[in-house]
Amino acid sequence: MDRGDAAELLGYCAAFDNRTVGKVDAVAWAASLHDVPLDDDTTAAVARYYGTAPERAGDRLWIQPHHVRAGRLAIRQERLGTTLPAYEIPTEVETGAEFVIRRRAQLDAVAAGRSVGVPVGRLAGDPAPGFVKELARRFGDEAVGRVVPDLDDETPEADPVVAEVRRPGPLGVECPTCKAPIGRPCRVGEPGGGRRPRELRTAHMPRQRVANGEPAEVETAEETERRRAYYLDHLARRAGEAS
Repeated sequence: MDRGDAAELLGYCAAFDNRTVGKVDAVAWAASLHDVPLDDDTTAAVARYYGTAPERAGDRLWIQPHHVRAGRLAIRQERLGTTLPAYEIPTEVETGAEFVIRRRAQLDAVAAGRSVGVPVGRLAGDPAPGFVKELARRFGDEAVGRVVPDLDDETPEADPVVAEVRRPGPLGVECPTCKAPIGRPCRVGEPGGGRRPRELRTAHMPRQRVANGEPAEVETAEETERRRAYYLDHLARRAGEAS
């Protein structure tokens, strides 16, 4: 937009707010809207601005360059919609720079209303043969082609296929030792004890046993006491060596 375009646009604005337009106004508006053309979308942005009631009753509407820019952009985005139009592939081979130029031109044509773009559809096609074969091997032929519940379902355990695929291994259960929730690694250290709990690379053994369908604790009371005595003796010997 040059000074002539800005003067014409200001004259259009004056029809709504009765402003006085001078040469300095045209120069200032042209500088603010130097990359905005004077087209139907620009004048439509002005009309929309003055066609909308102010936030507070009784306030005077007074359009500024940023109102024009934002209003014009909103009009163009409404034509594009929430889904971008599909890319119209040319018949000839194109370079990366040519793709950028052509894609911008296509989007500009849709945003300006000169053409109607076809929204990008969902990808179609069958799953890979290897995936289908492995799915049938693990869960049977009835698992192929069946409708699977959303992974965000709160009760995925109701579907064994979803439960196994979603959370395999020890992280699929809550740790009975450190109470780490499903999906989070085990930890050592208590919150508030002066140290931040440290995450472990390997899950606690009770958690691993539970994940394998075994009881969390498999040792007897006597075994626990022997293990405790062993660790106490080991710590005492380490302390003696350090002194």
